[in-house]
Amino acid sequence: MQDSLSAYKEKYDDLNYGLSFADGHIVRFYERILKYKLGFRAGNMLDFGCGKGVHSAYFASKGYKCFGVDIVPSLKQAYEKLVGGGGAVRLYSQIQALRDFLRKR
Repeated sequence: MQDSLSAYKEKYDDLNYGLSFADGHIVRFYERILKYKLGFRAGNMLDFGCGKGVHSAYFASKGYKCFGVDIVPSLKQAYEKLVGGGGAVRLYSQIQALRDFLRKR
């Protein structure tokens, strides 16, 4: 039996796993809840289990500053390429890095 990291590394690295477009429920959540019900049109967004960053890219296009978290280290480059990289977007690929990030807040 594989552990989670090994299983996801195999899916992403060997099988080209991942989304190409934002899921409909994510789009509806933004449009119906965040934008219209709560009036949120920008801010920080944590994409936990971000994969290649499809949902982060969607929220970045709406004005959010996105932070991706995933256990697969090889996804960092794909995430930064899709979401824009640079200082506005970061990928924390290890649990310790996430702990450090949360302690600084």
